[in-house]
Amino acid sequence: MYTYEMNVGYSAMDASLRMTIPAILDCFQDAAIFEAENGRITMEYLYNRHIVWMLSSWQIVIDRRPGLNERIRIATSPYDFKGFLGYRNFTLTGGEGDLIVRAASIWTLVDIEKRCPAKLTPEMQDAYEMAPKLAMEYAPRKIVLLGDGEEQEHYKVRKYQIDSNQHMNNVEYVRLAMEMIPEEVTIRELRVEYRKAALFGDEVTVGVIKAKDKYQVVLRDTEGGIYAVVEFTTDHAHIDAGTIFS
Repeated sequence: MYTYEMNVGYSAMDASLRMTIPAILDCFQDAAIFEAENGRITMEYLYNRHIVWMLSSWQIVIDRRPGLNERIRIATSPYDFKGFLGYRNFTLTGGEGDLIVRAASIWTLVDIEKRCPAKLTPEMQDAYEMAPKLAMEYAPRKIVLLGDGEEQEHYKVRKYQIDSNQHMNNVEYVRLAMEMIPEEVTIRELRVEYRKAALFGDEVTVGVIKAKDKYQVVLRDTEGGIYAVVEFTTDHAHIDAGTIFS
């Protein structure tokens, strides 16, 4: 298991002086990269072999979000591999030693030249330090849409949203989706299903579905193809199940 610690800075806060969900995701993303760069399967190792780990899904359960200047510890470890899929857990521990955020993620190893999944080699699998699967209730990777979200917003992918894989960074989809969620709700669980990558200059349309205690934000291309589905489970249901925002 790889861990690192930090104090939560003001730049990671929202208006309530609590760490934003995208900032938490940034920490998890950094933890996975730090582990790689301190091990044998570095980004250089992957790029030299024309392969890359692509995030397929997130499931993040939030008991509470850290406050300003709170000392936190972020941890990550893979717990399983199946063919071209990798399964990885993340945790965030608060300043009093309490586990406040738990996460599960699924990654796909992709051959970036052939543009298809690549099977994990024994050399790679042996290089990862495995840990037991985190105790939590695991949701399916795929998110079932609860309706047909009406188009609400248009975004164009900016340069600052592009990462080293030359597509929009995984966290940016969540940032866009969170713009559609009322500020007064408390988000207890976040799920993301990534279907295809958005590139610099692409136009992203956003639709929102509300059903019971869930908001689903669907990010699509101009032809209707889905980039990602982001689902938020909240403490509050402001409208009746099945109602769609338009």
